[in-house]
Amino acid sequence: MTNSSIRLVVDTNVLVSAILSPYSIPAKVLNWGEDNGIILYSTDTLAELLSVLARSKFAQYIQPDDIEGLSLRIKATWFYVPILKRVNLCRDTKDDKFIELALNGNASHLITGDTDLLILHPIQNIPVINPRTFWDFINQEIS
Repeated sequence: MTNSSIRLVVDTNVLVSAILSPYSIPAKVLNWGEDNGIILYSTDTLAELLSVLARSKFAQYIQPDDIEGLSLRIKATWFYVPILKRVNLCRDTKDDKFIELALNGNASHLITGDTDLLILHPIQNIPVINPRTFWDFINQEIS
């Protein structure tokens, strides 16, 4: 059962941490989001994730077949959001894709470890928080 009011944008740095460290807080957040909420993605955010995972420094941790499997899993289970409205809000313009996804997808949270995004908290009432803060929030809500 999903809670459609929890609509997450998860930044690439959090996703990479979750994939490489399956028992980490980012992994717990990702797993919780897949089981209990809706994780949003766009063409741009998926392309960045796959590009980062394909870097040679990650070759010892993740194989090309695993990256392809991840791509298929994301397309099958996450929610695709077309980006109809572009923004230019972040001092690192490469990070605007996550803000665009959050705004176009009516996200409830943008989860990131990137200070360029964290300093913008909140963006139009969307909390921009790190994985630990989100994990503490959902565990407080449950108890």
